[in-house]
Amino acid sequence: MRTSRAITATVLSALLSMGTFAAQPAQAAQSLPKRTIVEQDPADHQVSFNAFKLKGTVTELQADGITVLPFAKKKVQLQKKACAKGCNWKTVKKVKTNQAGTYKTKIFAPRNGRWKWRIKVKGSQGFGTTKGQTWTLFFK
Repeated sequence: MRTSRAITATVLSALLSMGTFAAQPAQAAQSLPKRTIVEQDPADHQVSFNAFKLKGTVTELQADGITVLPFAKKKVQLQKKACAKGCNWKTVKKVKTNQAGTYKTKIFAPRNGRWKWRIKVKGSQGFGTTKGQTWTLFFK
């Protein structure tokens, strides 16, 4: 009796573990499309000693694969990270895009150390979360 229970438990646990592995690829196949973020290098747009202007445009490729629409009059998040590893991105500011999907904001370089900056657009309306290029600012 005990051996049959042990065999049944082993077979059942094997079947359950196979079911969890089979569910993961199905979820990966349902990934959402991303928006496109095109940014200009902030080093080309220095405003003051430690301030730079970050400019970019957010667009959405529509389902037909041809039409590109701007991410107009919606919010994007400006995020900052103060260390290289071991810390999380923090949302510093929310910036609204204009009619053409363009945003402009200032980012800063610290006197000591390095700060990393990026733009994040939350997923909505059938699009996944999109993160822009990471920009590192520091003084030598």
